[in-house]
Amino acid sequence: MKFLERLFPKKQAAAPIMSGSPVMRQRFSLGYVDRSVVVSPERIAANRSIPVVLESLSGLSRLCFTGFDHVLKPLDPSDDTQEANIKKALQQIHIQEKRIGRIGKSRRNGTLGLVRATALDGWSFRQAVAEYSTIQEGNWQNFAEIQLLPAQSFGTAPGNLPYSSCIADKILPGIVYDINQDITRFFQAGDNALPRELDPDNIIYIEDMTIPDDLSFMKVLNPTIEAWKEVRRYGMLAEHRVGVPDEVASINAKDVVAMIEAKIPVKMQDLIDHCDDLAERQSHESKKVALAGTKIEYPKIDMPLNPWDADQYLKEEICDFFFKRNVIKRVEQAVSSSDSGAKALIDIHVSSERELWGKPFESLWNTWLEWNGFELVDEFAWWDWSPEDQDKQHKRNLENFRSHAMTIQTFCELEGLPIPNDEELQEIAAQHALLFGGKDNFLSRSNMTV
Repeated sequence: MKFLERLFPKKQAAAPIMSGSPVMRQRFSLGYVDRSVVVSPERIAANRSIPVVLESLSGLSRLCFTGFDHVLKPLDPSDDTQEANIKKALQQIHIQEKRIGRIGKSRRNGTLGLVRATALDGWSFRQAVAEYSTIQEGNWQNFAEIQLLPAQSFGTAPGNLPYSSCIADKILPGIVYDINQDITRFFQAGDNALPRELDPDNIIYIEDMTIPDDLSFMKVLNPTIEAWKEVRRYGMLAEHRVGVPDEVASINAKDVVAMIEAKIPVKMQDLIDHCDDLAERQSHESKKVALAGTKIEYPKIDMPLNPWDADQYLKEEICDFFFKRNVIKRVEQAVSSSDSGAKALIDIHVSSERELWGKPFESLWNTWLEWNGFELVDEFAWWDWSPEDQDKQHKRNLENFRSHAMTIQTFCELEGLPIPNDEELQEIAAQHALLFGGKDNFLSRSNMTV
C-alpha cells in the first residue's frame, strides 16, 4: 500500500439498494421457435414409475438418509452452563418429532421422513416446498405440524398475474418470482381447481442451485428414459418374432404338377384361399393342416443388433446418473486405485445431498430454539451409511492393545465386552500369572505376539 493511500484510505460508498436481478426472463430473437420436447411435471412424475428409476431413487434416498440425531451445542463453545438447557430442549424436540411430518395421507413421519420426501421432489423437479404451523403449549412455542406440499400441485401457472413483472418457474410454473416485490410466490392447484396463492411466511422453499433453473435430474433423464421405453418395446417385439416367427404359407409347384400328372383334381384358387387363411389366422395356439400342394415354413430371423444389449446399457446409464458413477470412477482413478478412494467419493456425494435437503430443516429447528429463548444450536448428526468392517476394526483394536496404546478397559469397551473393575482386573492378572507364570502376557508392558 502506498504512503498516500495509508493517510487517505479509499472508502466503499454505501449501496443500500442492489440494481441487479437474481432471476432473468429468457429472451429470444424474433421468429424463434423452441423445438425442444416439453417435459411436463406429469411426465416427470410418470417416469418415476420406471423400475430402474424407482430403484435408483429409493436406493439413493436410503443411502443418503439412513437417520440422524439432534445434537445441541451452546452458541458459545466455551459456555459450559448449558447442559440442563440441552437436556430440556432435546426432550421437547423428541416429543414433537413423534407428531410432526405429514407426507400425503401419512402422518408422524418426523423430520427424517420430511427430508427423504423433500429429496425425492428435489431430484424430480429441482425444488421442493414444505409448510409449517405453530402452536403455543404452555411456555413453549412448538410446531403443530410440518407437511410437504406435493411438487406436482405447483405445475399450473396462475392466469391473472402481470407477467411483465412476474417470472414463472420453467418446471413448476406455479412457483413465481415477483420482480417488483423481490419475493417468491406460491400458487397451488388441486384437481379441477384454479391455483390458490399460499401465504409465504410459513413456507420452506428448497431449491438445488447446482443445476440450471430449467433442468432437474428427472427432466435431463427424460430422453434416456424414452429411449429405454422404445428399446424395451423393440425387444419384446423381437422376442415375439423370434419365439413365434411369422408363418409363410405357399404353394409347392412340383407337388401341383405331380398331382396333375396323377390326374388328381386340383383347384388352384382353393389352394390360394387355403394359404391366405393359414397366413391370416396364424397363431401358436391353433393347429395347422396344410393341403396337398401347399406347405408352411417358419423362416429363421437374424438379429444384427441385440435389443437387450441396448436395454442393459440404458438401464446402467440411468442408474449411474443418480449415483455419479462416471464422476466417481474417473476421480478415483486420479486419486486412488483402492476401494477406499471410491468410498471417500461416495461419502462426499452423500454428505452433499444431506446438506442440500437436510440443512433447511436443521435451520428450522434452530429457529424453534430461538423462539423458546435457548442459546443453543442444533446440528444433525447423520448416521454412517457404511459401517466399518468389523474384522478390520477388531484387528486394529488388538494391535493397539498389544502395543500398550490403550488400557484393557478401553479395549473391552471398543469390543463390546463387559468393562472390568479393579477387583476383576486383579483376578484376570492372577489367572494369567497362573497360566503363563513369569512369561509375557497381555498385562505386561513388553511387546508380545500371538
